[in-house]
Amino acid sequence: MTRRKAQNLAIVVGNNISWRRKRMELTQAELAEQLNMGSDSLSRIENGIVAPRFQRLEDIAKILDCTVADLFRKGDEPLSVKLDTVQDMLRLLPPDAQEDIICLMMDLAKTIKKRLYDPQR
Repeated sequence: MTRRKAQNLAIVVGNNISWRRKRMELTQAELAEQLNMGSDSLSRIENGIVAPRFQRLEDIAKILDCTVADLFRKGDEPLSVKLDTVQDMLRLLPPDAQEDIICLMMDLAKTIKKRLYDPQR
């Protein structure tokens, strides 16, 4: 892998860590503490300056409740890849919870479709 590709990958991983950390309402200091590392080190990872080692990636993914693969995903991926990610997440849940989430997603999609295509609007 070229140095440039490695840097781009480090940026993708860093952005995903930052986004997921913020979504969980964790500060850099809080996540760094859980990882037994300094906030400055976590900041360098989130900014794509350095790439974390594999074991660190596993620790980060566990705390951020995702897979290591999720940390490497780009936001501009095709819908099929995003759906695969949702499917992977659903598999971790009990069957009744899976069904509940699928029903919620279908209801939400119907509601959005109705709002977008309702001729009365």
